[in-house]
Amino acid sequence: MKLLIRYLKKQGQSYATEEVTVTGDTLQIGRGTNQHILLPDPRVALEHAKLVAYQDGCKIVTASGKDVLFNRLMVKNCAISIGDVIELSGHKITLLAGENGCDFVVQVKLSTAKQEPIQNRYQVKFSDLKLYKRSWSWIFFLLVFFACLLIPISGVISPSWMETLRESPLPDDKQWLAGELIKPHKFIGDDCSQCHQKAFQPTTNEACLTCHKTIKQHVPEVNVTEDFVAVEQCTSCHKEHNSRETLSEYSQQVCVDCHVEASLDKLEQHEYGSATDFEQHHPSFSISMLKPVLENKVTTGWDSERLLLNNVDLKEQSNLEFSHQLHMDPKGIKSATGEVQLACVDCHVPALNGLEMKLITMEDNCQSCHQLTFDPDDPKRVVPHGSPADVVLMMREYYAFRFIYQNLNNDVDNPIVKAGDLYSVRKVRRPGRDERLRKNFEQSLNSQTVAAIEKLTKQTVRTEALVWAESRANQAAIDIFERQACAVCHVMTKNEDDEVPWQVEPVALTKKWLPKADFTHHGHQTMACVDCHEADKSDLSSDVLIPDIENCQQCHGGLESKNLIPNTCIDCHDFHQAKDHFFRQLTHANQHIKSLEPITNAH
Repeated sequence: MKLLIRYLKKQGQSYATEEVTVTGDTLQIGRGTNQHILLPDPRVALEHAKLVAYQDGCKIVTASGKDVLFNRLMVKNCAISIGDVIELSGHKITLLAGENGCDFVVQVKLSTAKQEPIQNRYQVKFSDLKLYKRSWSWIFFLLVFFACLLIPISGVISPSWMETLRESPLPDDKQWLAGELIKPHKFIGDDCSQCHQKAFQPTTNEACLTCHKTIKQHVPEVNVTEDFVAVEQCTSCHKEHNSRETLSEYSQQVCVDCHVEASLDKLEQHEYGSATDFEQHHPSFSISMLKPVLENKVTTGWDSERLLLNNVDLKEQSNLEFSHQLHMDPKGIKSATGEVQLACVDCHVPALNGLEMKLITMEDNCQSCHQLTFDPDDPKRVVPHGSPADVVLMMREYYAFRFIYQNLNNDVDNPIVKAGDLYSVRKVRRPGRDERLRKNFEQSLNSQTVAAIEKLTKQTVRTEALVWAESRANQAAIDIFERQACAVCHVMTKNEDDEVPWQVEPVALTKKWLPKADFTHHGHQTMACVDCHEADKSDLSSDVLIPDIENCQQCHGGLESKNLIPNTCIDCHDFHQAKDHFFRQLTHANQHIKSLEPITNAH
């Protein structure tokens, strides 16, 4: 679309004309030099409006907060036809029919009224008030010096006076304080030297990494221009003081209104104690722990039960025999490759969500030290970590094959069993005697005698192979189930009436101890595992190593805490949390119990 802009400017008794042709369907109108229709008037905005042309007319659209005059009415947008006039601060814009190949002619008639400069509109000046700049400068300087320096410093001399200043409208030490620490660092309190290792100097990356040792490079390296200031300091992104507030106000009082009195969960038949403040008034933690369902002293399923952590009789019944203290011995423990020193992270690896731990398995976590070998003559051969029936079957097959391979192979120099050589004659060492003796021996046996001996020999071989393989497999099974491997880590039961008398009680470790609390290990990476879990002192697998509230209160306080991390109810308890977590956990455990295979879920 082609548009013709025609400017009319009064010169004397007539108008001077200037024409500009624009290709397009939109004309920008304003005071800016980049506008198609330039109106050099301070009353007009830099980008005041735009004129959009169509096949049968045009439309005027103003910028935000601006308007134009059309038919004596102030409008923000309107459709205009040929002959219509719009006005902006006295300047008239008329839409005319096209000519000379143009679709429309936009005629702009500029106003000749002059605007008086703003600085000349007011006659009263500062000097007319008999107020002198130097005098007032000294007055304001002394006022700022007294209010912003002397009064706050007086509070430094007397702490009680500083508290009075803080509660009064008078200026206090907020004049120079950086502001409150972010919530996770409030436990630092007034000990500024933990971050600011040198007085009056910003904190350094080394000071941050003193606690955040596991933090690695997490700013991607990109190609930047030379004038780009690289992110070199932690504080470039992480602001410790006067952090941005959240949109939602998680008022603790909303929760306290209902939980000030003890309540009963009718669904789980569990009573919740009164709680009004995490630091001052909060009951002991309640955990959810799996409990085996026994029938004739055999585990057939699992239930979950809610228990208080301050219960002195609290014990985990996981059917696992394990000592954290033994495995965390600083001197190391024996393994197939020698002495090794284990740490918590060797077995307990946080999942991606940080709420749980990854699954602990025999293959990934235990097998490097606990190899399921069963025959001293073949130390590389191991049994599968599975059901007892599979283990016994594998050992029977192994020893049966070994009997055939070692005892009936004529190439073996010293066979253990001579059942296959009952009627053969050993070759003599003297030359010339062998063939004659063998021939005479064979000629002395008739066909019936030879057939009987062969039949008897085959039966003897079969019997001896079965007895030898069964006895060796049974002895190896006794060792591995009752002495060496299985009984070391698992609860074992034995019933002599069964074909396979040994049974391994299935293992199910509680996967999430505090399902009604939002806890993540990711937010506690600056701490060591033993700071919360006393695993190095636990000798029994029945020990519950989940810390109670006293451990958390070393760093976390209530809403009004000063030198602890202030926490409200919503920081740990999700109001919209689903209640079916443990139903899913029980379903997972009971699915594995059907196969009677050991299962291990990470704590």
